[in-house]
Parts: sequence; structure tokens; C-alpha cells
Amino acid sequence: MICFTSLFLALWATTQVDGRNLKIEASSLKLEGDIETPHRQLLPTMLAGYQPSTTVSDYAAIDRDQKIMQNQLERESDEGFNVASAIYKEGGHSKSYAVIDLDRSPDTYVLKNIVFEGLDSSGRPVKGRTYLTQQRNRVQLRYEALDGLEGMYPDCNVGGLTEIGAEETDRCFAETGRLTTIISGQRQTFSYSYNVLTDNFNARTLQGFSRLVATDMINCVRCPYPDVGYAVDYYGVPSYSNLWIEAAFDKKSTPYDRGNADFSDWGHVGRAESIKIGAVTMNTFMYVLREFEDAIGDCLAGDIEAVSNWDEGVALYTGSLEGPDGSPRGRLLHQMADDHCTVFKTCGIKGNDIEGVSKLNLDMLALFEQGQRHLLSFDCKPAEETKNKIANLMYVPLIQGVLNAAYRIEFLDGYQREQGQGAAFAAAVLPRVHVANPNAAKIIYKNMKVGAPSTSHREVKEAFRSVYRDLNIDCLHIGGMWNTAAGTYYKGGNACDVTKTEMTVLILSAIGGSILFALIGAFFYYRGRNHDEY
Repeated sequence: MICFTSLFLALWATTQVDGRNLKIEASSLKLEGDIETPHRQLLPTMLAGYQPSTTVSDYAAIDRDQKIMQNQLERESDEGFNVASAIYKEGGHSKSYAVIDLDRSPDTYVLKNIVFEGLDSSGRPVKGRTYLTQQRNRVQLRYEALDGLEGMYPDCNVGGLTEIGAEETDRCFAETGRLTTIISGQRQTFSYSYNVLTDNFNARTLQGFSRLVATDMINCVRCPYPDVGYAVDYYGVPSYSNLWIEAAFDKKSTPYDRGNADFSDWGHVGRAESIKIGAVTMNTFMYVLREFEDAIGDCLAGDIEAVSNWDEGVALYTGSLEGPDGSPRGRLLHQMADDHCTVFKTCGIKGNDIEGVSKLNLDMLALFEQGQRHLLSFDCKPAEETKNKIANLMYVPLIQGVLNAAYRIEFLDGYQREQGQGAAFAAAVLPRVHVANPNAAKIIYKNMKVGAPSTSHREVKEAFRSVYRDLNIDCLHIGGMWNTAAGTYYKGGNACDVTKTEMTVLILSAIGGSILFALIGAFFYYRGRNHDEY
């Protein structure tokens, strides 16, 4: 894994905003009630080779919810589905907060981001910041790690994890005790009580990414954002991805304007694949782009949060399980790209290997770093151009997923597992294809939809090929279906073979060219002959 470091990041970042010198001291950005700690880190933990300039580990931890949800779905049972649904809706690892009842109401109204300090059940210090609006003597405290609010995990993880006894409560506030804070310059202490298993929640969940589409991506400044706008126009509802996943959980049909899925006849296997992939390719995918779009908006507004939002987008793309260098197996989009490069022979720096890091991820990480540099300098236009390149490339693993499933369904005895995978990948990419070519989207949907009576890999491949230019990608990005055992591409799976439509055009062009040359030759022949006779 190539390690993209940013050694110029330190406590001070000096930037120019509209000719004004903007000086930021990371250690000085303290809010009321903040308390000094010797555990602050100069450089946050790396994410698969990317060096964030802000602490975003808590964002990256969403992949731990994805992992547990996948593990439960793979049990292929009603019980496993019930647990997976709880993790999907309630989370467990990201943006943890406690709802605590104090023994009395504070003397003055408690604003957001006020720090409260207490102890865990072992007597160790714990702190949290007020998160939601105060309700009389009730406060919602978001746990803060030693290295910052989004730092190396507060280690109070409850949410839906109680369904399988996987909660981690050692670093939660003790069930009873005292909380101390500073409000309006006055130190105040309160006794409190709460239930550690039922009163600890998670404000960032896989379901939440979809349920926030309307407020965070459609009805906001500079909104609707392009890609989510395509999806909402196609499906007709902002929470389209959540409706897909809930329909798969419940064996029901989706209520879309187009692109519907009926899961009523599918068992656990196909529905599990549709949920696992849909949570990444639809829910998380769009929120990654949302963070990048938000970063551009902040940049244009001269807001120092721009680079933080950019780092958050990278964290959601990569996840925490990839580690600093990306060698462990993750569960989000980064891992999806690496998985597909082994199938389509697009791994490595040149994109022609079948193992290692995907060329796409190497390109993406270079773009991540490039965008970070632009935002640190408030170069908003180049940052937006970089964001557009990232958005284009993010569709590559989705297209690969559809093509892989289509080939296996038609030629390699793929059944409901592959059908579920193909349907979910297709559902994620269909809105973008529809904008470029509605007929191509119809062809892909007909072949890949839930319950499709038949699937033609060639039709699907040609439909995608017809929109590559509009998507600003090409066949080399996608690669071809590689048969490792035979050391060659599967028949019909070549990376850049000529499609039936293109062959027809070539033949007609060749015929037309031959006729044209024949006419020109005849013209000069008879002209020369007439000249000789004269």
C-alpha cells in the first residue's frame, strides 16, 4: 500500500481566505467546559495510507457495525436477520452518546458542546459533550475519546449490540455517580442515574445515512447534490436506499417510481446479499459523497471545517478495519474495490495484476490527498474538480459488481446469492446510468432486477459500455472477467472487446469505405480513359 503522508500538517495551519490570513491553532479550539488532557495527538491515525488532518476515527468505526451486521446475515436465519436489523437501525460503534437524568436542572440553559466529566464503573475518568437539546434535568452526552471527539473510539459501545451481548460498557459512564461541568464560568456538580444498557445510543448508523438524505443532501445549501439527485429523481423518494434494505429484511416490495424490487419470493441467501451490499453501495456511498460535497461548500464559505468534512468522507470510504496501510480486510467501499480487482485483473499500479491493492484505490488515495491539499489552502475550484473525479471513479466497483454477477448467473451456475449481489449493485448504479441513457438503464434493470427471469451478460455489458463516456470512465477502469485457472479472460469477458453494436458500426463503416474507394477509383479510371481518347 502506498502511504500518502502529509508531514506539513502540524498544530498550526496557515491559509488564505479572500485575501485574509486565517491562522488556526488546533490546540486552541476549546469550548466552554473543555478540560486539558496530555493525550492529544499531533497527527491522527492513518486510514489505509491516507493521513487525515483531523481525528475521524469515530466516523471510520461505522464499518464495525457493517461487519457485525454481515456476520449476522450470514447465519441465514430469522434470528440472525433480527439481530442484523437491530445493528442496521441502532448501530453500536459510531457517535455513541448517553441520555442521563440529573438530580436537578442546571442553573442556566445548557448549550451544545458543553463538557461533563464523570467516572466509569472502575473509577476511571469519562467525559462527554452535550449533544442534543437539554430537556429540563435530562442531558444527552456524546462520549469523547482521550484524543478528541472523533478520536480513537470512546469504547462505550452499546446500541444494537445488546441483541447479541456484544456491548462494551467498561468505558461508559457508571450507572450512578456525579457529573461536573463548567457553565457560564461556574463549576456545577450533579448527582445522576441512568441504565447503561438502555440509555446509551448511537447517533451515526447505517440506516441513518439514508434517512438523512432529505435534510443533508436535498434540502440544504448548494443542494441537491448531483449524485443523490439522480437517485431521488430515479426512485422518487429520498430514503430510497433504506426502503430497499427494509424491504429485503421484511420480504416485501419497494414503493419506487421505477426500479422496484420484490423480495417476497426470496429466502435468506438472496436477501442477505442485497442488504449487505446495499448498505455499502447505497447508504454509505451517498454519505461519502455528501461529506465531500459539504467540504466544497465549506471551502467556498471560508469555513475551516472544510478539511474536516473531507477527512470524514475518506473515513467513511475506507473504514477503520483497513488499518493504517489498508492490508487488513475492511467492509466498506475500499475493500469492495480491492475485491473486484482480483476478479477483473485491475490490481496494482498499472492495473493489470490479479492481487494486491486495486489501481482504483491507489488512484483514489492520490485524489484524496490532492483534495486535502486544495482545501488546506482554500483552493476551492481545484478541490471541486478533484471531488468530481472521485465521484466518477466510485462507480467503477459498482459496475464491476453488476458484470461479475451477470456473468456468473448466466454462465457459472450463479443462483440467488449472485442474483442478490447483482440486484444490489445494479440498484446503486442505475440512477447514474439512467441520466446518461434511460434505455441502457432499462436493459440493465431487466436483466438484474430481483426475480429477473433471465440474465444476459452481453446485454448488460453493452448497456454499460454505451454510457462509459458519459460516466467519465472507460473499459480499462472496469477490466474483464479473469479466469485465474486458465490464465486468460472468460469467453465474452474481455476488458475492451468490441461489442455487437460497435462491430455493426465497424462493418458498415468498412462497407461504406469500400464502396467509396471503389467509386473514387472508377471515377479516376474513366477520367483517365477519356483523357487518353481526347
